Amino acid sequence: MNDFLELVVGALASGCIYGLAALSYLLITRPTGIINFAVGEWSMLGAFGGFLLLTQAGLPYPVGMALTLLAMFVVGWLTERLTVRPLVERGAPPLAPILALLGMLVVFREIVSLGIGPDPQPVPPAFGFGRLELGPVAGSYQSFFIIVVTLAVFAAVWYFFERTLAGKSFEAVAIDRRAASLMGINLRHVTAFAFAASGVVAGLAGLLVAPNVSAHYLMGLPLAIQGFTALVIGGVGRVEGALLGGIILAFVEQLTVRYAPIPPGLAMGVPLVLLILFLLLRPTGLLRAREARA
Repeated sequence: MNDFLELVVGALASGCIYGLAALSYLLITRPTGIINFAVGEWSMLGAFGGFLLLTQAGLPYPVGMALTLLAMFVVGWLTERLTVRPLVERGAPPLAPILALLGMLVVFREIVSLGIGPDPQPVPPAFGFGRLELGPVAGSYQSFFIIVVTLAVFAAVWYFFERTLAGKSFEAVAIDRRAASLMGINLRHVTAFAFAASGVVAGLAGLLVAPNVSAHYLMGLPLAIQGFTALVIGGVGRVEGALLGGIILAFVEQLTVRYAPIPPGLAMGVPLVLLILFLLLRPTGLLRAREARA
C-alpha cells in the first residue's frame, strides 16, 4: 500500500509538470489560435536557466527562480515580437506562425547545444534531495514542491481569467477576435502578454522537473508531446482541463510502467497513443470550452 501511495505522489508530481506544459500551450492557443510547439524548448531553457543561476552562480533558490522566470518572460515576449507579429501584420496564412515557431524550436535547441554543450547538467532541488513522509504518504521534497507550486499557478491563472477585467479581455479575444477588437481590446498587447506568460509557465515546468531529469538540450521534445497530449485530454478551452489532462496522462504512464507486461521503453509511447485516441474519439477533450456548453 505504501508503495502504491508513493507511486501516486510521483504521478501527481509528473502530472503537474505535464499540466504546466499544457497550460503554456493553452495561454497562447486560446487567444491567438496558434499552436506553439516550441513550448518544450522553452521548458529546456528554464531548466538551463536553473543550471546557470543555481548551480553555476550559486544564487539562493528564490532569487535564481525569479531571475529564470523573468528571463523566460522576455524570451516569450521577444519570440512573439520578432517571429509571430511580423507575419500576422503582413497577412500571412494561419499556418505561417506555427511553422516559424517550429523553426524557433530548432534555434533554441542549437543555441543551448552549442553554447553549453550536449551533456546533461545538474540543477539543485528547492529543498534538497530529502524525503517527506506524511503518515502513509511519502515522496521526495521536490515532488511535494512541484505539486504545491503547480496548484498555486493554476489557482492564480484561474483567478486571472475568471475574476479580473484583463482576464475577461483574454476570454473575449478567444471567443471572437474581430468583435474584441471592435470593443477596443488591443489584440497586440493580448498576444504579446500571452506569449510572455506562456514562456514563464513553460520555463517553470522545466525548472521544476530539471532536478529529477537533469538539464539536457533534448529534454524539450518529450515535454512538448506530453504537454500537448495533456491539453488534448483535458480540453483546449479550460484552464483546469490542462491540469486534469496532465494528471490523467501521468497516472496512465506510471501504471503502465509499473504493472503492464511491456518493456519500459515502449511505455514512452503512451502519450502518443492517448493523443490519437482522444483526437479520434473526443477531440474536444474531457472539459468543453465555456462557450460550447449549453
